[in-house]
Amino acid sequence: AVGSLYAEETAPSEARRAYFAHNSYAGQPRTPSTRITSKNAYEMELPQVLEPYIKEGVHSWTGEQLADLGYDNFEAFQAFSEILDTLGAESGEAQHLKGALTSVQILRQERSLGEQRRCYVLRERSKVLGLLTVGRKHLYYWHRGGGTKQLDPLCVLDFYVSNKAQRAGYGFKLFEAMLAAEGREARCFAYDRPSPKMLPFLRKHYGLADYNEQPNNFVVFDDYFEDGAPLRRTEVKSPSKSDVIQADAGRVVDIF
Repeated sequence: AVGSLYAEETAPSEARRAYFAHNSYAGQPRTPSTRITSKNAYEMELPQVLEPYIKEGVHSWTGEQLADLGYDNFEAFQAFSEILDTLGAESGEAQHLKGALTSVQILRQERSLGEQRRCYVLRERSKVLGLLTVGRKHLYYWHRGGGTKQLDPLCVLDFYVSNKAQRAGYGFKLFEAMLAAEGREARCFAYDRPSPKMLPFLRKHYGLADYNEQPNNFVVFDDYFEDGAPLRRTEVKSPSKSDVIQADAGRVVDIF
């Protein structure tokens, strides 16, 4: 099951509520959230304080829900921040990036075309093993025969399973749960610079293979344009240079 869980506790003070609502750095360490801790995510046991909030299976979190957690239970917020930031940092390191693509701070700050990004996390027994972040992006799509189309697809921005938990089916479980929660097929997403292992994964499990390479490094499969493809624009115009350069929004990495 996929959901968002909150413990019912005594109402926090209005001062703390306001602080978390308007300060995306609230509760965060003063060191950058992209840091790699001495432990990896696979070695981190879920602390007792998080039991009411993170049950077995896959659950989604937005920046707003993280803020709610912060003013409901500050200790739980800090514990979850450490786990999520560690997973995000491992994902960034695996992609040889300068920083993480997913962190509590990023989720609380980033909005995609008016929507909050959603981060799905997978818990198995006493560990949080993976994350998958989705958000909407405004893209120009280049047709094979020339010309462009503007799209506002929901995108897979970050997808990672802890290294020691890969090749055990957790990536597929996490991806399937995300699809069910979003109510979409895999073809209905754009994928930001998928890794060499991600493309075979999508071909094997969802039959996605054909696509036209794009200057912005997003992969939009031909099947996206079948009947029922979601929220795509038909306006055509020449893109500016800033429209072309969108490759730094996120990456998709090995999940097996």
